[in-house]
Amino acid sequence: MLSQLQKEVLYTLVDRYEKRSDYGSAQRSPRRTLLKVNTSSCPDYFHVSDSSFRLMFNAEMQQLEQHGLVSLDWERFNEGEYLQRIALKEEALPEIYKLLRRRPKKERYRAAASLLEKWEKEAPVELQPFYRHTLEQLYHLKAPPKGIKPGQDEELVQLLKGLHACFAPRKSEIPKRLLSVRLYGDSKQWHALEKSIIDIIRDFCLDGKETSFSDEEILAEKGIVDNPVHINLAGPMVFSTDRGRVHLSSFYPDLGLSSEMAGDLIIETCTADAVVTVENKTSFYQYIKEITSNHLVLYLGGYHNSPRREILQKLYNYFITGNQQVHFYHWGDMDLGGITIWNDLKEKTGIPFQPIYMDVETYYRFLERGYPIDQSYCRKLARLLENPSLEIFHPLIQQMIKNKICIEQEAVIISK
Repeated sequence: MLSQLQKEVLYTLVDRYEKRSDYGSAQRSPRRTLLKVNTSSCPDYFHVSDSSFRLMFNAEMQQLEQHGLVSLDWERFNEGEYLQRIALKEEALPEIYKLLRRRPKKERYRAAASLLEKWEKEAPVELQPFYRHTLEQLYHLKAPPKGIKPGQDEELVQLLKGLHACFAPRKSEIPKRLLSVRLYGDSKQWHALEKSIIDIIRDFCLDGKETSFSDEEILAEKGIVDNPVHINLAGPMVFSTDRGRVHLSSFYPDLGLSSEMAGDLIIETCTADAVVTVENKTSFYQYIKEITSNHLVLYLGGYHNSPRREILQKLYNYFITGNQQVHFYHWGDMDLGGITIWNDLKEKTGIPFQPIYMDVETYYRFLERGYPIDQSYCRKLARLLENPSLEIFHPLIQQMIKNKICIEQEAVIISK
C-alpha cells in the first residue's frame, strides 16, 4: 500500500517518463528519468529547524527503493541523510502502473485513436483536417490538439458528439441549453465542453477571415446561440409563409423575424429602391428614423449569420428575376472589423454590396468622435491595403493609419 507522498513521487516520475521526446522510440536514450530533490521541488525537505519531513521523506523513498521501483542518489558524504535525485526504475513500470491504477500512455493513446477512427467514419467533411491531424499525433504518441485527453474516453465521446453537432444541418437557430439537453440530457454539459469545441473549430475549420471571429460569432455561424435573436427588418416588402401573408410596412418601426421564419418566407413584392444592411442596432434605428427614402433596411448584428444571408439572397434573387436594378448597401464601423464584415458579407452572399457612410468625407466629418488606435492596429489595417478586393476602402484605410483614429458607426450622425 503506497502512501500519498509515494504516489505523488511515482506519478511525477511516470509523467516525466511519458513526456520524454524518445518515449515509444525503438532507440531509447540511456539517460534516466529523474526527480531532483531541491528547494523548488521539495521546499520542506530543507527546513532549517525541523528535520521531521526530511526524515519521513527519506524513509518513504527508501521503501520505494527496497521494492525496486526507484533508485536513490544521495549527497556525497551524506548518504542516508540528504537526497539529491530519485530515479525511475523503468523495468518496474508494469508494477508501478498497477500500483497507481494508471493506464500507460501507449494504451491511452491507442484507445483514443481507436475511438476517433470510429467517429471519423461519420464525420462531416469540415472536420476531416481535425481527424487527420489528431490521429497522426496519436499514432506517433505526440500531443493531440487542446481538449483531446487520451484516457478520458467518456469525456472524449461527449466532446466529439458536441463537435459533430456544430456541423449538423439545422433549419433554425438552437439555444445552447436546449442543444445540451438533446445531446447529453443535461442543460449544463455543453458549457463544460464549449471552449474545447470552439478551439478545435478555430484551429481546423475556419478560413482566414473567420479566424478573427469571436467565440460567440463562430457558434452563431453554426446556428448555436445563447438565445434565439430576431432578425430586424423595416421597409416596403410583402412576404408569405404557409401561415399567411405579411406586409412588412404595416409594422413600425420594424419587425423582428425568427430565423425559422426567415428560412420559410417567400417574397411576393418588394418596391424598395435600395436594400441597406446596418451593422449595429443603435445605428439601425437611427437609419430607419432619419432616412425616409424607400429603402428596405436589415439589422446585421455585427457578423451576419446564415438566416440573415438567406433573406438577403432571397431579396437579391427576387430583383434579379424581376430584372430590377436595385442597389445593395452596407453601413458599418470605419475600422478593421467594419471593413472585414463588409467584405465577408459580399463574399458569402455573392451580392455586390456598396459601402455607405464609410468614406473619407464622412470620416473627416466625425474625426473628433473617433477612438485612437495603436501601431499594432495600424499594421493590421496596412495589410488590408494588399487586398485588391478592398480597393474601394484603400483611401479610407490610409487616412485611418495617418491619423491613428477609427470611428465607430454610432459616432456618425446621418440625415436625409
